[in-house]
Amino acid sequence: MDEMEDHGGNIYDKDIRIDFSVNVNPFGMPEAVKRAAVRGVEESFRYPDPRQRELRQALSDAFCIPAERIVAGSGAAELIWGITAALQPGKALVCAPSFGEYEGALLARGCQVERFYLRGENDWLATRELVRRAGEEPGLEMLFLCHPNNPTGRLAPAEILKGLAHVCHERKITLVVDECFLDLTREGEAASALALQGDCPELLVLRAFTKMYAMPGLRLGWLAAGGEETAESIRRMLPPWNVSWPAQMAGCAALEEQEFARKSADLLLEEREWLSGQLRKLGFRVWPSDTTFLLFEGPEDLQEACLKEGIYIRDGASFPGLWAGTWRIGVRTREENLVLLEVLREIMKERKMDRWQK
Repeated sequence: MDEMEDHGGNIYDKDIRIDFSVNVNPFGMPEAVKRAAVRGVEESFRYPDPRQRELRQALSDAFCIPAERIVAGSGAAELIWGITAALQPGKALVCAPSFGEYEGALLARGCQVERFYLRGENDWLATRELVRRAGEEPGLEMLFLCHPNNPTGRLAPAEILKGLAHVCHERKITLVVDECFLDLTREGEAASALALQGDCPELLVLRAFTKMYAMPGLRLGWLAAGGEETAESIRRMLPPWNVSWPAQMAGCAALEEQEFARKSADLLLEEREWLSGQLRKLGFRVWPSDTTFLLFEGPEDLQEACLKEGIYIRDGASFPGLWAGTWRIGVRTREENLVLLEVLREIMKERKMDRWQK
C-alpha cells in the first residue's frame, strides 16, 4: 500500500477476502447480542439514556464496582481522549510499541510525551526498568499501560503491575491500564488491575466489548475510575448521548454471554499456539503472545503480496518501536488460518524459498 494505516480494519478501499489486520473474535457476535442491538435500533426513535444507567448497573453487578465510578464511551478510544481532556497532563509516559491512540490523545492536549521502549530480545515484556522510570521521570503526571499490550500481545507481569500502581500512587501519577484484550487471555480477571484500585485510587482501568463480542461497529467501551469525582470529570468531557441505544442494549446482553466468552477464549488461545507453530515452520520469527494475536517478522513487502490474494495483515512499522518487516495478525478460525498459511507458502515458493530467512 502507498500509505501506512494507523489502525487495522480499514477494508473499505481494498478487495479483502479475510481480514487478519484486526483482533476481533472470528466466531462473530453472539445471537443474543445481535437481537438486543436490533431491538435497540427499533427503539431508536427516542434518545438513548445519556447516563447509560442500565448498562452501568449491569457492569457494576458483573465486576463489583460502584456504578458511579463507571464511565461508558463510544469505544475505548473515546474514553482515552476523554481522560486526557479531563485530566490535562503536562507530561506522560507511554510504552512503545503500543496502541497509538494514547500518544495521539496526549499530544492533542499539548502534553509532553515520553516513550519507554520495550525490547524484542525480552520478548516485549515490561520489566522493572519501567517501574524505575515511572518512579524517577521528573514531572510525570500520567502513564499508559496496555495489558495485554497491542501489538505484542504480552501481559505485564503481576509484580510489574503492582509496582507501577505503588509508584504511581506515591507520586500521584494517573495510571491508565488498558485491558481491552484481557478477556482473551488464559489469566483473564486474575490478571486485572481492578483489584489494585483500593490501594491506588489514581488507577483507571479501560475495557471494551469490541474484541470478545465482535462488535467494533457498535462502538462500546467503559472505564472504572478509582473515585467518583474522577469518573464524573471524565464524563463531563464526553458528548451528550455518546453511547447509542443499540450499543447500550447490546452491551447489557453481552454481559450475559459468559459461556460464549469462555469457549471463545479457550478455542482461540489453543488455535494461537497451533498457528504460531505453523508460522515458525515457515521460517518466520514469531514472538510469544498471551492473547489472540501474533507479532512476527517476515519480508518487508509481505503485506503487499498478501493483499494481492485478498489477505490483509497489519504493518508493524506503523508502531513506534517496531520496524519494516514486522507484522501483526489476529488469530482466526482454523479454516481461515489455513488460507493464510497457504498464501504465505505460495509467496515463499515464488521466491524460491522453503523458509523465510532475514
